[in-house]
Amino acid sequence: MELKGRQSDEDLSSSKRRRLSERTLKLLEEKASFPNVSKCRRKRNKLVFSCFGDTHELPDSLALNKEYNIGSYFDTECTVYSESFRYVPNVEVGKQLDVLELLGDNLFSFSTSSHNVPSILPTGFTSYVGSCDPNKGTDKGSRNPQRIQPPILRRCVNVDEGVLASTSSTTTGKENVNVESTLNLKGKYVMICCAYVPSIWCSTDGPMVYHTALASHELARRDDFVLVVVPMMREGFTHSRSAYLHFLSGFSCHAVPFNDSRRREYICSALRFDGKLKVVILDPSQKILYHGPPDMFFEFGGAEHDCFPFTPERMENCLYRDSILKDLSLNEILGLSDTDVLWNVLKDGCLTISELKQKFVGLYVCSEGTSLRSLHEVHDECRRQKYELEIVVVCCPCHRQVPPKLHEELIIEALASLKLLGWWFFPFENTVCRRLGRMCKGERYEEGLFIVDPIEKHVDPYGLPIILDFGVEDYPFTRRKLIEKELQRKMGLRLNSLLLPWGTVTASLDSHDVFRFPTGMLQNKIVVLYLYIEPWKLLADKLAAWHKKNIKRKHSNVVEVVAVSIDGSGASEKHLMDKGWFVCRADPSKSCKLCDEYFHPLCGVHETLVAFGEDGRIQSMDPNHILESQFPPFHGNLREEIAREFEDAGFHYMQGTLMTD
Repeated sequence: MELKGRQSDEDLSSSKRRRLSERTLKLLEEKASFPNVSKCRRKRNKLVFSCFGDTHELPDSLALNKEYNIGSYFDTECTVYSESFRYVPNVEVGKQLDVLELLGDNLFSFSTSSHNVPSILPTGFTSYVGSCDPNKGTDKGSRNPQRIQPPILRRCVNVDEGVLASTSSTTTGKENVNVESTLNLKGKYVMICCAYVPSIWCSTDGPMVYHTALASHELARRDDFVLVVVPMMREGFTHSRSAYLHFLSGFSCHAVPFNDSRRREYICSALRFDGKLKVVILDPSQKILYHGPPDMFFEFGGAEHDCFPFTPERMENCLYRDSILKDLSLNEILGLSDTDVLWNVLKDGCLTISELKQKFVGLYVCSEGTSLRSLHEVHDECRRQKYELEIVVVCCPCHRQVPPKLHEELIIEALASLKLLGWWFFPFENTVCRRLGRMCKGERYEEGLFIVDPIEKHVDPYGLPIILDFGVEDYPFTRRKLIEKELQRKMGLRLNSLLLPWGTVTASLDSHDVFRFPTGMLQNKIVVLYLYIEPWKLLADKLAAWHKKNIKRKHSNVVEVVAVSIDGSGASEKHLMDKGWFVCRADPSKSCKLCDEYFHPLCGVHETLVAFGEDGRIQSMDPNHILESQFPPFHGNLREEIAREFEDAGFHYMQGTLMTD
């Protein structure tokens, strides 16, 4: 297999552009490239955080535009190899690959210093969680032996530049770098990752670099896995050892040495590296399990053990598991043991997970603070009405790729501005953040409120949209309770009560004469109530065909159809009576009263069929179910039908609500 460095027509035409200036190269090495964050980007992140939109100074637009221009420049850059490699190994899923031959004899080992690893360990970074049991924690590994530690805001050393970086990233790089033999890779899972270096946040590969770096810190805890990063140096940086070290300071990984540039190019050519992040995953027998972009880390954290080693099959299993929310506990969601301790942002309050999971808890997944003020109002109202609701703020910076340390500072500042420092605080944990995102089943909400019900042992990820759509009065903000409340309301309705304003129904016994009958004659009969709107009547023909085929000859003495114009128009009354149905004479005020009683106020008035039993109670409110029934009675699953009614009204998070039970 032969791979040659080539340039596209676009790349050739780009030769007219000026190369990056020395000043820009220095900017990239020292301030703006991953894992550092420039001052103008930090200001932009604060501006995006909704609580500070009016209070923080605007970022330097010229400096920010310069970063975007650099990102655009990087996006058009094609990989150019210094030589053609005539023979490279065939990298194909299912094939064997000699890792030791591919990687050479030695690798550098980069271990990110403890205060820069995204972790919930009390010594890991700004921490608001401790442990009463030093042997248990999120990663099931060792924990800080200090039993309960109050929260202290620890700012990283390079907070203006590198909130993901090692503090030694701009020095010689020797502090956190060791040399290891590739023989140590034997018997382990290996992920080889080719990356273009340096990387800037606003380039197309910036998000993937960010997500992969976060996963690397978690994967580094495993003793059966090694990540090997192979940096391909960009034009202008081929001799920049500092750019190489700076990029790797954001990872916990092994890396092909900088001085072995030929080896790095050889590996990249074997992986068919095209400038965008590409990985190959091998099992301990060196069989290739996956070859492609590391996009699995957009959805899964490195500590998601059931997903490891991130093959498509394992990821599908995890996605299925995430859809079953019935028996999840707070421990399972947050990855904590009963003895772990959460602190509030102040130093004056803490409680164990064992205590917290006995309470009604709302996990506020905070991305940009867009829902913070609304949730503050809801929490205050719940306290006023003595509704139990414990808020746990969960840091989730992944949506906008904000470095965890910076994101945590923004959240704490926002909580302080609203005097909410008494809320419980769960600092960034990559795997937990991804897990919560997946539980929303494709509804890409940037923020959310997960309701954890200790009594029903159920988790509902849609507490926030329920609050925004239905208000505080629909506490406890779960779809199940919302459906149950509407079910009880619907079951309280009676046909005779709904038709009471009319008192009579009208029928045509022949083609000429029209007769009135008291609504009392419908007692002890099964009634299909047809609520229609002029001029559409989309269900009229289907109902007529069903009535003629299944009811008219066999069950006409048991089943009656009553049509009501819910817009108060009587244009079709004669036509409907000719079908053998009863009709309630058009009356806008009476129709309005019926609609107010029957329809949920947020679902709106719409054409539908409702089947009532002989006792006057609703049997089914689903037209499809009724029209598919060949004989009475017409009992349907009212809970599912109510969920579908909400979904049809635009509340898409109600989809499949009862299937998760």
